[in-house]
Amino acid sequence: MFLKLLSEKEWTVSEDNIDEQKIRFQETLFTLGNGYLGSKGILEEGSKQRYAGTYIAGIYNRKEGQSSELVNAPNPIGVEINVDGKRLSPDNMVVIEHRRILDLKKAALFRQTVFEDPDTGKRYEYESMRFFSLKDVHTGAVTFSFRPLDGNVRVVFKHIIDGTIKNEVQAIGNPVKHYAVTYTTASKTKDKDEVMYLEAKTIESGISLGFAAAGDVKGAGLGTGIKWEYQLDEEFIGRECSFIAKKKKRYTFEVYISIYTSREQRQGLKKACLNGARTAKRLGITRLFKAHVKAWDKRWQYSDVKIEEEDSLQNILRFNLYHLLIAAPPKDIDASIAAKTLSGEWYKGHVFWDTEIFVLPFFIFTQPEIAKYLLLYRYRRLKQAKEKAKDQGYKGALWPWESAASGRDETPQTWVNFDGTVIPIYTSKKEHHIAGDVIYGVSLYYQTTSDEDFMFKYGAEMIFETARFWASRVTYNSKKDCYEIKDVIGPNEFQECVDNNSYTNALARWTLKYAAELYNHFQNNHPRKLKVITKKIELKREDIIAWNEIADKMVFLIFANGLIEEFEGYFQKRDVTIKEWDNNDMPVWPGEVSLAEAKDTQLVKQADVILLLQLFSGEFSTNVKEINYKYYAPRTTHKSSLSLSSYAVVAFELGEAERADKYFRQVMKTDFSNVYGNTDLGIHAAALGGVWQIIGYGFAGIKIKDGMLKVRPVLPDKWKRLNFRLWFKQALIEFDISKNATEAFIVTDKIKKRKKVELEIYDQRYTLYPGERIKAEER
Repeated sequence: MFLKLLSEKEWTVSEDNIDEQKIRFQETLFTLGNGYLGSKGILEEGSKQRYAGTYIAGIYNRKEGQSSELVNAPNPIGVEINVDGKRLSPDNMVVIEHRRILDLKKAALFRQTVFEDPDTGKRYEYESMRFFSLKDVHTGAVTFSFRPLDGNVRVVFKHIIDGTIKNEVQAIGNPVKHYAVTYTTASKTKDKDEVMYLEAKTIESGISLGFAAAGDVKGAGLGTGIKWEYQLDEEFIGRECSFIAKKKKRYTFEVYISIYTSREQRQGLKKACLNGARTAKRLGITRLFKAHVKAWDKRWQYSDVKIEEEDSLQNILRFNLYHLLIAAPPKDIDASIAAKTLSGEWYKGHVFWDTEIFVLPFFIFTQPEIAKYLLLYRYRRLKQAKEKAKDQGYKGALWPWESAASGRDETPQTWVNFDGTVIPIYTSKKEHHIAGDVIYGVSLYYQTTSDEDFMFKYGAEMIFETARFWASRVTYNSKKDCYEIKDVIGPNEFQECVDNNSYTNALARWTLKYAAELYNHFQNNHPRKLKVITKKIELKREDIIAWNEIADKMVFLIFANGLIEEFEGYFQKRDVTIKEWDNNDMPVWPGEVSLAEAKDTQLVKQADVILLLQLFSGEFSTNVKEINYKYYAPRTTHKSSLSLSSYAVVAFELGEAERADKYFRQVMKTDFSNVYGNTDLGIHAAALGGVWQIIGYGFAGIKIKDGMLKVRPVLPDKWKRLNFRLWFKQALIEFDISKNATEAFIVTDKIKKRKKVELEIYDQRYTLYPGERIKAEER
């Protein structure tokens, strides 16, 4: 019934059986969302293994002295269907046919299952389709279809808004319920339009959550007289109806959901929810879905990447892009993208440096408005970043290692490592490269968009305050006449409390130089606006001089042959290399080293020096990249999903397209194939962003230099074609890349008076005119 609505195969991800061992993994894969909320892809009727997850962007709570955590809210899609007194579910019946399909293009989850009662042999066909609207992010809809195949049966259908849900997935501790249900009711209008409503309130943060649901049932012989019975409990509300379902006749249940919080509706939360559910019911599934699909068509118009290659990976690529898109908060919601998106509560739903370094570039080039909102999330917490720097004895702004709603650092004190050991966490106090990571994101946004208004109002202040932090963070070595950064943690977290981590030092040096250059640019071109900023933050010319001096004398550990030492003393550690790889082509941990001993070796958790070479590619020669790639690759364990994409991009720059393609396939399958074995805890946001970076920075060879977009594509042997669009300085440009040629044209230009856009392809300069397609060939 519903499967006829499905998109083409390359737009879908599917399962054809219910595996109890994989239920939670599949729930994460099939997560639905619209940026306002994420809803795990649970089996609606439930199972013993089910873990319902409903996460609203930016809604956190702190309880029992713990750090703030993304709230797992009440579940609005709970369903029970009983046939002749037995519950329809995989736990009670035999599943003899099953298909569940996530439509990536339409952001909808479809299902068709045939159950068999093991006692009677009777079969029942169950179908469903659900989505959370991108057109109206407060609205969701679920429609179910039931058909008895072997005889008449008594059916009891029940829909529940379940307020018993807890946050269960934590590194340490027991399940925590972050809200209390404060109100449940069934509301009826004059035209008997019944809506049930549940309201809850987060315990510490005091945010009210409203859930309303309206519905209907249709089928042979039912007419309009179905009577609903309501069940109101302290923690949930449900309603049910019963009837005789006739053999091979189809019965359809429709549920319309409306969700708001007191953050958006300070007054009239209940009214907003009730009206939303009633409006959705009045519009009906068909109209709601059509508007939802239309909104997604627009998203994909900017974000889709088309590939032609031998192994039919198109749907897996789109799976990664889809999960990026459903993680992006709407413009009026003050939130960012967490390390596990809105698909799980691991890492407590906190925002890390993953966002600016790995996720943000995708949005900068495809949805620049969303990128801007993600950066504004940081700006709105600049005050707290300055307080954090002050608390640690520094000046300026130090962004929190883990961030939630308040802007304070939410890093927990301990964590459970991947081998089960409990370890103390020092990242909040020592992993300071986050300061430069955020500014790198601001810089890339500005380079790509030329958004002067953003820089004047927000970006410049962020940059100057972060430069102030770095200037206070360094230590002057009078004997060597240089500046050092001591006692830090770099991206390679196996090695803690080290001196002069090259990634950290380079990022600090760049931030100081960039801040000074921006100051001079504004002084020469926008002196009045600069004066407003400097007056606000009490910035003086002497500060700029000091920043340049510190940057010029910053320690950077590079040898004469170009080899970069990851940190001071790294090369004196025991040299251990990777010698085996598993079925996913991931490194096998060397048996002669325990995890606790990793700190005494040259083993690297994730790309560190290699990430540095990726971010500052233009500053290093091919020789430097090659010698470091060859040295660090066999020592990197890739125990973090933030690693492989950097190796892929640098491999492309070294002309190793086939090796890079291998990395690309690994990164694409991070969650699709559960490479790290923990996808059930949530999608890896950094890997999603890494997929696009390999496409953009690797296959397409995108770089921005001296204000110009440069493209130097390289396609591996298995590839025939790559097609994508990107925004550059308000022009949407489409690229169609084949083996030795690239076509480009302007799709649209927001600057109406501009008559041309200049760019480089294969190191040759070209001019794009509106309506004209150019073809560049590699020489």
